[in-house]
Amino acid sequence: MRSRLFCIVLLPLLVLALALPAHADMDDFSITGGGATIDFSLPATTTQPCFSCLGSSNDQFNFGAVTGTVNGVSQSIHLNFVVGSGCAECQTILLNYSSSSWTIDLPVLYNLAYSGSSPNQDVTLTFVAGDHTTAGYSDSQPSDLLPFEIKVTPQAAATPEPATIFSLITAALALPLLKRRRAVTS
Repeated sequence: MRSRLFCIVLLPLLVLALALPAHADMDDFSITGGGATIDFSLPATTTQPCFSCLGSSNDQFNFGAVTGTVNGVSQSIHLNFVVGSGCAECQTILLNYSSSSWTIDLPVLYNLAYSGSSPNQDVTLTFVAGDHTTAGYSDSQPSDLLPFEIKVTPQAAATPEPATIFSLITAALALPLLKRRRAVTS
């Protein structure tokens, strides 16, 4: 009796848990320009202390080295998003990898939100999904502006396969039968 009650309670909870979509918290980036296609992933939202709120000239979101690909070859890609004002290269992505270094103007690629009270404010950067066109230049040739295409795509949420759901439901239903059988044979 107990095991039946257990299954009656467990089964709907299991179905609900499997039916709820997982939240995708990463964005996939594809930047094409300057003879390269650069692919990598970053958190969709990042929060840090607000440096411009403390009198510094800008806020920078330095993601450091991330693993990605350049023209299909795995590489370490260094990324720094400069989003403040009053600096030499504001509203840009400073991007470099083994053979190139680029400064790319940022289109409307992100939203900034400030929280907290001064001087302890935080700033949150949230990327905007979609296709964006912008200009960029190589640090070795700053006079040559090149077009860049930036595509930001939220990663798909992981959803369980139907076979997995069926297996879990079958196991949950079979559990009381196995317990009952063991009780009868003992």
